[in-house]
Amino acid sequence: MGKFDRFFEDDKPEDRENKFDTARRKKSSRHISGLPSGSWIADGVFCMESLYSIGSHYGAGILGNPDEMEIMRHFGASGVTVFLDLETTGLAGGTGTYAFLCGVGAVSGNFFKISQFFLESPAYEAQWLDAVDSSIPKDASLVTYNGRAFDMPLLYTRHIMARKKPHWEETPHIDLLHFSRRLYKGYLESCSLGSIEKNILRLARGGQDIPGAMIPAIYTRYLHSSDTSELIGVFYHNELDIASLASLYCHVARVLGGNTADGRELLRAGDIWRRFGHGRRAAQLWNMACKVPNPHVDALVRRAIFAKRNGDFDAARADFLSALDKFRRGERHSADGVSELTILEELAKLEEHRFKSWTRAIEYVDEAINWLRSNIYIQGRERAAGLKSMEHRRKRLLKKILAARALGELNDDVD
Repeated sequence: MGKFDRFFEDDKPEDRENKFDTARRKKSSRHISGLPSGSWIADGVFCMESLYSIGSHYGAGILGNPDEMEIMRHFGASGVTVFLDLETTGLAGGTGTYAFLCGVGAVSGNFFKISQFFLESPAYEAQWLDAVDSSIPKDASLVTYNGRAFDMPLLYTRHIMARKKPHWEETPHIDLLHFSRRLYKGYLESCSLGSIEKNILRLARGGQDIPGAMIPAIYTRYLHSSDTSELIGVFYHNELDIASLASLYCHVARVLGGNTADGRELLRAGDIWRRFGHGRRAAQLWNMACKVPNPHVDALVRRAIFAKRNGDFDAARADFLSALDKFRRGERHSADGVSELTILEELAKLEEHRFKSWTRAIEYVDEAINWLRSNIYIQGRERAAGLKSMEHRRKRLLKKILAARALGELNDDVD
C-alpha cells in the first residue's frame, strides 16, 4: 500500500481532497514551516515523496508500470523511465527565469514514486540542482510534456549558470506533447496536459489545484512573505502533473500497440509508426481502424494510399470509393485535410493509369471540377490551380478517348 493509499482506500473521490490536505500539512522541522510532509535533504532543499500503487486506477484508466511499456523503445525509450516536470518563476525563459520545484517520477518496487524537490530561495540553487540530478539514474530515459522546448533547456541553462554539467545531457528524451498532438490534434480543442487529462485520461483535479499560470506569482509572494500556505496547491499541481505524465505514457503505449477500440486513435497511431519509418506496423493499425464500426474517412484513405503504393490497385479503388461514399452521405468529415477533391483525383488517376478506364476517369474529373466550382470557401490561387489541373487532366483523357474510339477500341460517348 502506498504512502497515501491508506487514506484513499475505499474513499469516494470527493472525500480524497480533504484527506490529501490533512496528510500533507504536517510541518517541516527545518528552515521554514507549513510545507507538506517531507524532509530537508540539503541546505535550502526540501523533498517530498509520494507513492502510487502500480495497477491502481488513475482517472478512467489504470496506472501501469512505465518500465514495462516495451513498445516505447521503438520511439526512444531505454533503461529506467523517469518523468520530470518543473514549476518555474515564469514562462518567458532566458537567464532571468529559474525553476523552484521539480517533480521526478519513477518506478520503485510495486509503486510509482514521485519525488518533489523544492528550492527555499535562489541562494540554494546549486544544492537544488545537485538534488535533482541525483534523482535521475544514468541509464534513464526522460519523459516530459513540452519539456523539449521548455523544461530541459531551462534546467540546462541553470546548470550552465551554476557552472555545472548535467549528466543527463545526452539522455534519451520522449516529449509526450508531440505524441498527444499527433494523436489528438483536430479532435480536441487543445492538446494541453489539462485538456488531455479531462478528455483522454478522464481525470478531474481537486479544488486545491493551482492553475499553472498562477504559480510564478505564488512563489514570488512566498519569497517576499515566507508564507507557505499557497505552496500546498503548487505541490499538489506538480504531483498530479507527474502522475498524469505516467498515466498518459502508458495510455500512448497501449494505443501504439493497437490496444484501443477507438478508430481515430488507431488511425493516428499508424501515422506515428509511419513517421518513425515502420510502414508495415502503420498499415496494420490503419487496417484495424478500417474494421471498427463506421470507420473514419481518413482511415480508409490511409489504407487506400498504402495499397496503391504496394500495387494492390483493386483494394485501393475499393477504399477510395468507400471514403467518397461517406463524404457524399455527409457521415464523416476529415480531421486531416482530406477532401472529396483528394479522393476524386486519386480515383481519376487509378482509372486512367491502372485500369485504363478513361471514361470512368473523366467522370471523376468532371465531378472534381464541379466540386471546385461549388465550394466557394476555396478561393484564389488554390482554386485556380485546382481547376487548371483538372481541366488539363480532362483534355488529356478526352484525347485518349477520341483516339481509342477512332481505332474502334471504345464505344462510349463522351462530351
